[in-house]
Amino acid sequence: MQWGQIKTLFILCFLILDIFLLHHFINNPKTDYEYTEEFPREDDVRNNVNGLSNLPENPPAQEAMLYAERRELSAADLEEIAALPEQSSIVIEGNMIVSMFNDPLDLDLEENPEAVASYIWSFSEYEYFGKNEETNTHIFFQTIERPIYFNYSAVILVQENGQGELVNYLQTSLIKAEEQPEEEEINQPFDELSGLYFSGSYISSGDEITSEVQLGYHNLLPLPNGVQVLAPTWEFEINEKDYFYVNAIESHVTTRNTSEFIEEMRTTADQYFTDRSGADIEAVNDSWDREQVEDFIEDLINQFTELNGVE
Repeated sequence: MQWGQIKTLFILCFLILDIFLLHHFINNPKTDYEYTEEFPREDDVRNNVNGLSNLPENPPAQEAMLYAERRELSAADLEEIAALPEQSSIVIEGNMIVSMFNDPLDLDLEENPEAVASYIWSFSEYEYFGKNEETNTHIFFQTIERPIYFNYSAVILVQENGQGELVNYLQTSLIKAEEQPEEEEINQPFDELSGLYFSGSYISSGDEITSEVQLGYHNLLPLPNGVQVLAPTWEFEINEKDYFYVNAIESHVTTRNTSEFIEEMRTTADQYFTDRSGADIEAVNDSWDREQVEDFIEDLINQFTELNGVE
């Protein structure tokens, strides 16, 4: 058979096949095809993030910003602080209380944070955050209706020695400003969790929410008159070690390192004690003279130095 005849035969075969396929398509137009739908984002989060039971069941739909300002301690406040047992105290710039216990207190704050209540002024305004193991420091956040997260002006830091005994503390506080903004709609915690998950840089598949997610406040910006603007903020604790603070209005994410926060607070206190600072340092005990105040500061600095990095 010649090559030309072979090509003609192939052409006829393919033509017959095309006619057959066309006939089949025309007579069977409703062939079923399966389509794979994109896996819903919500299901993706629910199937890959653990601890969703820690999300609040009925979160608020609206919340207002909080305007707050530094609390200036009054004469009556100083009298109450002076009456606190087993300690000596100074007040820096009318706002920061620095106290040393006369003898170390053998109290387990991880087991019972309330055990120190009688030793700290206005303790009921604060809630326990936890212990930073690296610095042996217990952290309490002030609450103004809701907790205020990692704010230098609204915190108590209680220091332990190497034997786990309480030896000193720093305390600051805020008060609500007279003018307050109106409530506005806020984002829900599951939506903010989804943002953390799909960002690709905060939480990953298999991570776990390890404490109850709650709404508090976090710094947004200071106003010229010294008033702080605190934004409603969702706190997420992940894997018992990472903390993410998500602005419930604008979804901005902030991460905080507890060791760095504590070190910055102590550095600020240390700077007040230098001769060049010119800070207003007042003894709570009216009978103290300047030399006694200076001795107290020296003892406190030595204590900070000795306990720095205690494991």
